[in-house]
Amino acid sequence: MSEKSTFIVYNASAGSGKTFTLVKETLVLLLSTDDLMRFKRILAITFTNKAAGEMKERIVHYLKLFADRKDNDMLENVFQVIRTKEQTLEAPITKTLLCIRAKTVLENILHNYAAFSVTTIDSLTHRIIRSFAKDLGLSLNFEVEMDGGRLLEEAVDILIARIGKEKEITDLLLQFALQKSEEDKSWDISRELKEFARTLLNEDDLRELEKVKDKSISDYKSLQSFLKSQNELLEIQAKKIGETALDLIENNGIDIKDFNRSVIPNHFKKLRDAFESNEFLPNVTAFKHFENQTFYGKTKPAAVKASIDAIVPELETLFAQSMQVGKYYFLNKTYLKSIVPMAVLNMIQKELEQLKEENNIRLNAEFNKIINDEIRKQPVPFIYERIGQRYSDYFIDEMQDTSILQWENLIPLIGNALHNEYEDKTRGFLLLVGDAKQAIYSFRGGKATQFIKLSEEQIDESLEEETEGNPFYIEKKLENLSTNYRSDSAIVDFTNDFFTHISKYLHNESYEKLYVEGNKQKIKSDKEGYVQISFVDKKNAEEEEKDLLYPKKVLEIIENMDTAFQRKDICILTRKTKDARAVAKYLAENNVDIVSSETLLINNSEKVQFCINLLKFIHFDMDK
Repeated sequence: MSEKSTFIVYNASAGSGKTFTLVKETLVLLLSTDDLMRFKRILAITFTNKAAGEMKERIVHYLKLFADRKDNDMLENVFQVIRTKEQTLEAPITKTLLCIRAKTVLENILHNYAAFSVTTIDSLTHRIIRSFAKDLGLSLNFEVEMDGGRLLEEAVDILIARIGKEKEITDLLLQFALQKSEEDKSWDISRELKEFARTLLNEDDLRELEKVKDKSISDYKSLQSFLKSQNELLEIQAKKIGETALDLIENNGIDIKDFNRSVIPNHFKKLRDAFESNEFLPNVTAFKHFENQTFYGKTKPAAVKASIDAIVPELETLFAQSMQVGKYYFLNKTYLKSIVPMAVLNMIQKELEQLKEENNIRLNAEFNKIINDEIRKQPVPFIYERIGQRYSDYFIDEMQDTSILQWENLIPLIGNALHNEYEDKTRGFLLLVGDAKQAIYSFRGGKATQFIKLSEEQIDESLEEETEGNPFYIEKKLENLSTNYRSDSAIVDFTNDFFTHISKYLHNESYEKLYVEGNKQKIKSDKEGYVQISFVDKKNAEEEEKDLLYPKKVLEIIENMDTAFQRKDICILTRKTKDARAVAKYLAENNVDIVSSETLLINNSEKVQFCINLLKFIHFDMDK
């Protein structure tokens, strides 16, 4: 059977059966062909190991049910989809044949389980790097460091240890400390540097940092001196513009008060007198006066109006020049503020690179960039030659959290599969599933806008060129999973109404449309459910009581809850870990048994604490 190459994007809101859909589409692909080893050509990419394990488990589970010929919703769904695809054939598939195929596919998977590829994107990237380490100029036996933060802290400590030994580094870090003090931050730069250094792990910043990695401290000093000299020239120019404008007003016998609220003359006075002291700022009000031609009040004498009108063209030219000078001046000041931090970041990066080389370590966070740098050099990336011949069908889960680099790296691999025809006359298949509203990994390079573009209708029907919304030369099909199978009716209604309401306050048109169109979920549950919003008055609370407001409110809700609900069915979510700790501690102090990551720690066990304190007492018996 010849298949049409397919590119499907599923918009899957919370509780809409995303995993069910992924499994269903995988089963359709496995069972709609006579090639019962098709599973070897499938690569399913999920975001976590747990999700990968769950997907594998479900596929095997349903294949077992099919093989045992047990009726279920999935069997009916898969059968109907395949029947629809094969309706033009003389002998369309039957449920019996489907079950026979399922039994054979299940046996093949179990006998070749390692070839059944459901994996995380990080695991796939690591595998590619390992396979082509030599070609990529990497050591063959490098170790992977998952905790990039730990290595960064070590690099910062090494850099700080060089203070007092190397003058350039000492002066640089001293400037950094002084700059932080001026910004009312701590002069102790150790913690600040460790937080700041995390920029080196952010995919969005890596390409820009790469451009300046070879710059030395002296290069940054040269740039700093150049920008300062430029600003000195701009200050002179600004003064001259201010003096020229004020002389023009005075020489024409015009009083400053003759201008509307003296806004325009005051602008030039600040330009002349206050530019160096940084009190001058581009004047928006003066700009509006020029734009609206409101130079004087209506009650001014005709002679005064005529005198002002006569010099307006020259004042407009001088004002435009002043705005241009101000723009470059403050742009340079912004650059000057960034030079010292950039130089420090560069030094940390060099220490980090040295640490990695000395210990034969590679950061998991840099794998995407290594691959991206390589594939950008070639039209057909050689690192995909082996893996690209194996896989033809791709399923990508949580697409909204896939980073820009990860997606760019996958495009050549997937594009090759979608545009090729295989021995069995089939073409590749791509299915993306995601929900831009649930994008939470922007700190790892994920961009909600990436999936928004992919899930938008194609305005231009032409497939002759790639776009962000469709990087492949095939037609894209959009599907919406619009029914919520997880939540009760009151919760779905509340979510739809709440997010539709707040969408009008979003300034980004794409986001506004997303929250309007994406919050029209249908209800499946027969249960009504319940939603309540409570507020605490933190503003008027005593300082010492503020930290207990939320914990007290949580306890109050728990104590007043209907007895029909058991406490084991209650889940408390907080925005920050420290808030969760505060709530957990308060509940425990009020004899509410809880289970949390904190309570499961060994050092929080009363018995462990007793043993530790007993040993301390025995060992340090002289302590009082």
